[in-house]
Amino acid sequence: MRQPNFQEMTRREIEDYMIERSLVDPEFRARLIENPRETVSGLGLPVGADVKIQVLVEEPGSFCIVLPRVLRESHELPAEALSDIAGGGSFPLADLFKGYI
Repeated sequence: MRQPNFQEMTRREIEDYMIERSLVDPEFRARLIENPRETVSGLGLPVGADVKIQVLVEEPGSFCIVLPRVLRESHELPAEALSDIAGGGSFPLADLFKGYI
């Protein structure tokens, strides 16, 4: 898997890259679990000392949901968030929950 230019990527794209790479590269996955800060820094991503990096491994029979931090107090979603939600995925939502419900 070719390493992309992270400066041109969104946070979500970077997360997707790391997840996809961890699925095809067992050595990368092991490094990411054992030492996430060093592994992420080794990819060329700047990681401040005050940034906590946590890798959760979903186990059989579990379902992990990562909630983003709240950036501002508002009851309305910004336009870009609405477009992300409305954009949809390439698979039925029910497939995401198979085996969990």
